[in-house]
Amino acid sequence: MDGYNVIHGSDDLKRLSEIQLEEARVQLINDLNGYSGFKGWETILVFDAYQQQSLEKREELVGRIKVVFTEKNKTADSYIEKLVYSLPKAYSVRVVTSDFTLQQMVMASGAERVPVRELIQDMEATLKNFRDDKKKSVQKQGVKLSDFLDPETLDQFNKMRVKE
Repeated sequence: MDGYNVIHGSDDLKRLSEIQLEEARVQLINDLNGYSGFKGWETILVFDAYQQQSLEKREELVGRIKVVFTEKNKTADSYIEKLVYSLPKAYSVRVVTSDFTLQQMVMASGAERVPVRELIQDMEATLKNFRDDKKKSVQKQGVKLSDFLDPETLDQFNKMRVKE
C-alpha cells in the first residue's frame, strides 16, 4: 500500500495529517493492524521518504504491518512496483495506490488493483463488524459485575446480601 495515498484517501486521516502527519501515519498503521489481522493478510505499507530525517531506506515491523520508508528521492510507487515484480507468481497480491501508471503496471503483472476509497470503505466496515461481533459476544455471555470483582470483595457483597 502507498501510505500517503491511503491517508489522503481517508477524510479523517487527511484532516489529521494536515495537523500532525506522524499521528496520521500511526493511526493508519493501527487501523491496518486490526484490519490485516482480521483478514489474515500480510501487509506492507510504503511511505515516500517525505519529511523523514533519514536518507536511507528504513523498514520496521509494527504488529502485523511491515512499514517501509523509502530512501530519499525514491517514490513509494517505484518501491511497490519492484516488490510486485520480485514476488513469485504464486502470491496473491493486492496493490493499493492512486498512481494510474503504477495501477496499470501491477495489473499487467497479475496483481489486483484496489482503489484507495474501496480499501477505506472495506476497512471501516470490517472494523465496525468486528467491534459489533465482539460486543454481541460479550452480551451473549451475560457479563455480570461479579465477573470483574476479586473473590474477597465478592464474598463481602454476598454477606451483605444474606443479611438483608
